[in-house]
This record gives sequence, C-alpha cells and structure tokens, in this order.
Amino acid sequence: MMQKPLLIIGNKNYSSWSLRAWLLLKAFNIDFDEQLIELFHPSAIPILDEHAPTGKVPVLVYGQDDEKVTVWDTLAIAMHINDYFTNVDVWTGLSKSETKSNTSIRINSAYCQSIVAEMHSGLMGIRSDMPMNIRAIAKIQPSAACLKDIARIEEIFADCLKNRSTDSYLFGHFTAADAFFAPVILRLQTYADASDIVLKSTTKQYCETMLNNPHLQAWREAALEETRVIKEDEAGEILSVVGVLAD
Repeated sequence: MMQKPLLIIGNKNYSSWSLRAWLLLKAFNIDFDEQLIELFHPSAIPILDEHAPTGKVPVLVYGQDDEKVTVWDTLAIAMHINDYFTNVDVWTGLSKSETKSNTSIRINSAYCQSIVAEMHSGLMGIRSDMPMNIRAIAKIQPSAACLKDIARIEEIFADCLKNRSTDSYLFGHFTAADAFFAPVILRLQTYADASDIVLKSTTKQYCETMLNNPHLQAWREAALEETRVIKEDEAGEILSVVGVLAD
C-alpha cells in the first residue's frame, strides 16, 4: 500500500500555486496530509530545506529514506498524481479506460494540457497586477498586460464552455484546467468589480460555478481564518476585508 502523500503549502490567503495543487488532490479524491508553512518567514526555512529543492511551495512528498519521492512544481504534481494516484484522467475528468477511445477526447485532453501549460508559464500581467488575496476587495489600475491577459482568459473560458450547460466546468467534468485557473477566479473576485473591469457573462457564470465548488469553498473559508498580512502580496487600494481581520 502506497504511503499517504504530504503536500506542503503556503498561506491559503495568498499562495495561488499551493491552491492549484491542493485543489487537484481534493478534486480527484486523493487522500493526503497537508503541512502549511508561513511564506517569507524564518520558520519555513527548515521545512523547505528538507523537502523543497527550489525553496518554494507546493511540494508533494511520500516514502522514506532511499524510497522517498519528492515532486516539486505544480505542473509536475499534476502529471505525477495522474500517473500514480488516480484512475481518473486529470486532463479529461474521465476514467482512464475511456480516454483513448475517440478523437474528441484526445482533442479535449490536448486542449486541457495546453491551457494548463499556458497558465503555468505565462499570463504574467494578471499575476503581477492581481496577486491572490482572498479576503480583500481591492481597487487597482490594471496595466495593458493585465487587461490583455484577462481578455485571453475570457477567450479560453468562452471557447471551452461553448455548447456546455451553464454550470459546467471547462471540459464538462472537473479537470486540471479548473484547478489551474481557480486562483484567477479568486483574483477576479478581489479586483474586477472594484476596478471597473467588465467581465463577459460566460466568465461570470464560470466564476460562480467555481466559487460553488465545495473544495474551493473549504480553501476560502480556511483563508479567511488566517491573520497574517504579507505586504509583498498586497496590491491596490484595499476597499474591504472579510474574515478574522474584519472582526
């Protein structure tokens, strides 16, 4: 029997990459333990030194001594859990026995992998202007790069969701793409309305679908219990705050 993996993550209010890995494990029913470290805090250094070759979270570890497996980087975690921890294909949300059966499934799988990689390696404008800050509503002046990224994200959402039901995930079933774009949903919730960024109806509907996801709700509730403010991850004019800091 394979040892239960440990996922090491950062503060839930701010750590977008931690959210991606955590949500993926939850959505595909993988039993795991989690260890939360404080980002940019001395207490995190020994844990990162022991487990994280890059000094960053998330990192997934299991096994002991010579048999210890370490997976760092969220995209690598997605690929690894797909290979070893689930009978459901993370790129399509279908049983692995179904995934080679026809061309349309292969097309969806390729599309999902491509937008996950695009999110992973690009869209720096929105990341820079809109750091994830779940408990805040904040007003920013979005840069041209940020607005271009939002337009690209809306194009992806519209393309994936065309001909699907209004409460659908990007490929019908929950996939790695939904996990990878989850922080975008939370960023839009924090900054879009407050910054007069008008979103398409398809985007708003998909945001609602994701915000209704029970795992994302659980992460958000945990984030609202956190009390640490990390100045490096705060942006814009904070208009309001919810959670413990609002009490």
